[in-house]
Amino acid sequence: MKRAPEIISTRGVYDGRLIAVKLIRARYGEEEVEREVVEHPGSVAIVATDSVGRFLLVKQYRVGVGEDTIEIPAGTLEEGEEPLKCAERELEEETGYRALDLHPLANTYTSPGYTSERLYIFTAKAVQGGVSKHETDENIRVIRLSREEVLEAISSGEIRDLKSIAGLLMAIFLRGV
Repeated sequence: MKRAPEIISTRGVYDGRLIAVKLIRARYGEEEVEREVVEHPGSVAIVATDSVGRFLLVKQYRVGVGEDTIEIPAGTLEEGEEPLKCAERELEEETGYRALDLHPLANTYTSPGYTSERLYIFTAKAVQGGVSKHETDENIRVIRLSREEVLEAISSGEIRDLKSIAGLLMAIFLRGV
């Protein structure tokens, strides 16, 4: 197996509210390459079910793709925040539901070719009674779907968000949710 590349230099090209972009120059043997890397603080996503076993999903407009998407609740880790606490917070903020039983499902990278973002996926049994708190740019609508409806929405392409597809399928087929 080849050795890890030698990092020659790292230069910041953008430093935003949520992400930073670095230009990394690396040497692979005799060859030098430049890579753009998006540094991200990490995120969580929650495959949550209500008291009758329906999956809690959120529908919202996403500027990046220019359309409404259907996703599992998710959000970005705040500085120093533990993923479990972030998952509890995000589920309540986005859906108005509180997690009764929260368990880790996966610890993944969203796209390691260009970003450092680590995504922690959880499963949760959820109950109403939380307080939804949407960001200014969030217009979120909660959708409740049965297992069969989720599988059909994935199959038909209605659910296209990869973290949601992965989380839902893992929960259904690996955990029997």
